[in-house]
Amino acid sequence: MIDGAAHLTGRVLRISGGMYHVLASDAELECSLRGRVKLGELAVAVGDRVRVERLEDGSCRISEILPRAGTLTRHGVSRRREQVIAANIDQVAAVAAVSSPDPDFIMVDRLLVLAELDGLDGLVVANKADLLEDPEALPDGFDAYADAGYEVLSTSATSGLGLDRLDRRLRGRVTVLSGQSGVGKSSLLNTLMPGLELRVGEIGERKRRGRHTTVAAALYPYGRDGCAPDGFVVDTPGLQYLAPWNVEPAELSHAFPEFRSHLDRCRFKDCRHRKEPECEVRVAIEAGEVSERRHRSYLTLLEESEGGA
Repeated sequence: MIDGAAHLTGRVLRISGGMYHVLASDAELECSLRGRVKLGELAVAVGDRVRVERLEDGSCRISEILPRAGTLTRHGVSRRREQVIAANIDQVAAVAAVSSPDPDFIMVDRLLVLAELDGLDGLVVANKADLLEDPEALPDGFDAYADAGYEVLSTSATSGLGLDRLDRRLRGRVTVLSGQSGVGKSSLLNTLMPGLELRVGEIGERKRRGRHTTVAAALYPYGRDGCAPDGFVVDTPGLQYLAPWNVEPAELSHAFPEFRSHLDRCRFKDCRHRKEPECEVRVAIEAGEVSERRHRSYLTLLEESEGGA
């Protein structure tokens, strides 16, 4: 403890230019890192609850990372370490556009698997539903998530469709909104919180892919239409690489909720649900009870986990 320093507890909103922006006592403080935190095993992440020293000269620095809960992680792009996407969160909203760009279901599957492995709630947001002939209908391909037990919300920042339901899921929780670039995450947040004014990109005509507009994860106090904040949302970059960190192959099947009721009925306890005889997951696929596409996502992730990816 330093004489004359005020000690506060806050939450990391964003990290930019080597500085850490922390919400503490209803004020946003720009902080550096105290040496012991800089040299520690944990790297400060968006969403971290931290202790802050406010020095007599007005500068601030983070002196301690408080214990984490509900951390969303992935295999680092270098494939050698764990990367924390956001800390102290409750749920993951996997956002996909119904069109423009076409839905990237592999990305949605990976986000939901990360949520399951980290013990977080997951939901699916089918955005830009105003582009459909019947915006109220469940979009093609999204039924696999409803069948797996996930809530699927059809939304549109343009028409306002589904925003009340999304608002109810966001209130009182800390939520990561993530998905491929161009699916409209920032537009949804701008519509729910008009004062936010996040940058919104256009879809590239050549490959119909979204352009990156969010350059780093950022945490925002959530409050709709000027209401007092009630929860937080994390807006993430358009993530291109999502692989679970340090997952055992045997654990992976449990990250697919629709598999779980079949797992104990397989002939072999160590069944990997590939081509093993009397595999009940494959029987369920043949019976139309489990999505074949979701099973393909599982097999891809299984191969990665077995190969140490």
